[in-house]
Amino acid sequence: MKKKLLIDGMSCSHCVNHLKTAFTEDIEGVEVLEVSLEGNFAIVDIQDGISDIAIKEVIEDLGFELKGIE
Repeated sequence: MKKKLLIDGMSCSHCVNHLKTAFTEDIEGVEVLEVSLEGNFAIVDIQDGISDIAIKEVIEDLGFELKGIE
């Protein structure tokens, strides 16, 4: 299932790369389709069974804030 994650706190390309790496290494079953620094969002394809809480924890562990999920 594709989800758009609204993320606050990314300020550079390193933040984008750090987020991509965390999703692919910390949660099995998440494919990062796009991360936009300018738009402050990430679009991911998430397998069934992965909760929004797990996604939020990864984002917040990196020091970013999850503002919403669409």
